[in-house]
Amino acid sequence: MANILDIDYKIKLAFYEKDGSAFEEFIVSLYKIKYPNLKAVKPQGVKGDGANDGYLSGELLLQIYAPERIEAKKAIEKLGHDFQRAKDEGWNFKKFHFVINDKFKGGLTDIHKKIDELKKENSDVEIELVDTETLKNMIYDLLPDNSLKIHVLLEMDRDISDFADFEKFEIIIDLLSQETNVKKISEHDFKNFSKEVFKPDGIKKLEINISDEYFSKVFGTYIDKSSEIIEEFKPKLGLDEFEIVGKEIQNIYKRYNEKFIPEESLLKTHKILYDKLKNDRNIETSLWLIIAYFFDICDIGEIE
Repeated sequence: MANILDIDYKIKLAFYEKDGSAFEEFIVSLYKIKYPNLKAVKPQGVKGDGANDGYLSGELLLQIYAPERIEAKKAIEKLGHDFQRAKDEGWNFKKFHFVINDKFKGGLTDIHKKIDELKKENSDVEIELVDTETLKNMIYDLLPDNSLKIHVLLEMDRDISDFADFEKFEIIIDLLSQETNVKKISEHDFKNFSKEVFKPDGIKKLEINISDEYFSKVFGTYIDKSSEIIEEFKPKLGLDEFEIVGKEIQNIYKRYNEKFIPEESLLKTHKILYDKLKNDRNIETSLWLIIAYFFDICDIGEIE
């Protein structure tokens, strides 16, 4: 249940925070998970985007609307205008999705009525109003088979530059170092991570191991921050516990990496550890920073 609540929070946060072009980019990225061949349509001079924000030829056309505040009259005018313009431009589509960021407020009755009107006049096209509740359900439907892509989508704009919640690091190290399966690791099984020599720098290692550019961007922000924050934090607790947790992270990652690509292995490593912890945004971030730190300095992934 904690994971469901966590994802639900991230989805709502993404919609609350995004307007205009940021929301448009988010929606096109989401639809590309469902429709891998869908293309984003970039404006071309005075012609603009031809009332087309995302396009799968012969199947689907997206028009995305995300003002800071929705006014029904303006939304209805845009819907009617953009649908007609999309047809006049000669785009080839069977489905027209008018995606709107209502930030879960609902109250789109008049817009639904306009959709019904357009459907009656254009029976050859499936016209749908896609609000944030519909988008949230789409994410949940996609999640089981696309956990990595959804994770990247929801985390891509996260700013951790000022993150410094040391209390959460202590909670993680404390709990994981007390785990029965961790305590079974004998002392000769793990390296002294506090004395480990960096090899090579984490970003270079990321380039060698991670093929997904979006995951690389997200995980790279944690690597950039991890050394700074972990080195500041380590003196606040016993190094033995920190080393034990590092070895456990290595072991979990390596087990997953026998079957999955590195991106999936890192995501699954985070999930299995996070499931032992409480649902907390800063706990989640702290755990990613710890994993990134050990990815950077330890024997996780190829180094050449």
